[in-house]
Amino acid sequence: DTWEYLSTGGVVARDSGYAATGGVAHDHDGNWIVRFTRFLGVCSSFEAEVWGILNGILILLNKGYRRIIIMTDNLPKFD
Repeated sequence: DTWEYLSTGGVVARDSGYAATGGVAHDHDGNWIVRFTRFLGVCSSFEAEVWGILNGILILLNKGYRRIIIMTDNLPKFD
């Protein structure tokens, strides 16, 4: 079994509050699997990050991938 890598990110416009999210996934050899973007409407940057992770996981699960490493740089740390 190999692992697939999911890199996600979210962005919120300061003036309008509109947000979008997206990501890319690749296999352990660096071969591209999928990329995605999604407009979210008005939400927080935290929500945009979480939506990106959720969307990416669902896309990969629907494609039959079950072992996923999630990479994001904007999600706050939880203790």
